[in-house]
Amino acid sequence: MRVLHIVAYFAPAFVYGGPPRTVLGLCRALQKAGVDVEVFTTTANGSSDFPPSPKAGQTFEGIPVHYFPRRFPKRFFRAPDLAAALTTSVRQYDLIHVHGLWNFTVWSAVQAVRKASVPYIVSPRGMLDSGSLAHQKWRKIVGYHLIERSGLKSAARLHATSDYEMRRLATLGFADKTFELPNGVDVPSDPPARGCFRRKINVEQSAPLVTYLGRIHPTKRLNLLAAAFQRLHANCPAARLVIAGPDDEQSLHKLRPLFQPFAAAVTWTGELTPEEKWALLHDSTVLVMCSDSESFGVAVVEAMAAKVPVVVTRTCPWQVIEEVQCGLWVEQDAAAISEALSRIVYNPSEAAEMGLRGFALAKAQYSWSSIAAAMLNHYGEVLAECRVV
Repeated sequence: MRVLHIVAYFAPAFVYGGPPRTVLGLCRALQKAGVDVEVFTTTANGSSDFPPSPKAGQTFEGIPVHYFPRRFPKRFFRAPDLAAALTTSVRQYDLIHVHGLWNFTVWSAVQAVRKASVPYIVSPRGMLDSGSLAHQKWRKIVGYHLIERSGLKSAARLHATSDYEMRRLATLGFADKTFELPNGVDVPSDPPARGCFRRKINVEQSAPLVTYLGRIHPTKRLNLLAAAFQRLHANCPAARLVIAGPDDEQSLHKLRPLFQPFAAAVTWTGELTPEEKWALLHDSTVLVMCSDSESFGVAVVEAMAAKVPVVVTRTCPWQVIEEVQCGLWVEQDAAAISEALSRIVYNPSEAAEMGLRGFALAKAQYSWSSIAAAMLNHYGEVLAECRVV
């Protein structure tokens, strides 16, 4: 089976958060399962660009990939060379898997694939969630009705990464073609030694370490984290906060003043390498996520895989946290977040038990090998239906 993945930004463009990592993880797992995988993407890397690929393409961690130059308007990931290459090569593939919405890369790809009558799957990657739609709301309402709805309607399947995203797609009229399959996580075979990241940022081994891992963006609601941590810090002056992630849309300068009253207790790391990320997680007391919406939230699974309890707000699709008791799933409110953080910080035995339950859950449900096998079944169903037609 030959499958082409199309995404506006791909590894190592981790400035865009989870999607570049999860698309890479899926491609690697599918490749191990015997699928002939290839990626078409743009050179986008935040405010900068990667060098374009040579004509024959290149590889990233063993995955064949073509990085096509993006052109004006760059913020909408317009890549005419990608569209042209797809038009001439689309029939070489059995199936096309498109990731994301709201950009020229996806629009031109769907147009070329539909014209060639090649089956395709779309993974919206959370871009139809309420929080995403609230950002540039009217532009997206118009874009949905003029472009996106037609592309989704013609897709053979829609892939949701959570029950929340499943329900969201159902409300838009796509219940009959949507399947749910979570993102996975790659756990290092040799876990980093505990304490190395704390030493790097000069944090005592005994100090409670609260971690945020993700993009710095208004939808992530770091204003709530600031208010919640301020309450915790007032009662526990030893507590420290690490905010790890890239500055998206130059949001940092607006958010940083909210942390000024307790600035000495906060470390801003910027984007971390995978090795640094895992070192941080293994040194964390708790991970917190309080976004307006998430289709998944891969940082939560990564924390579980590191045996770290999590505090996640109910605006994120993580009811399983409450069911499995591997953390606390709370209201999107500074007081509720602070109370949950305090419970974990002041009850280390309970926190350790939460971490062990989260580790078991991550191992059982979020391995890339099982996810790739399930995705391969969906690919097979689509191709079987096409043969019948």
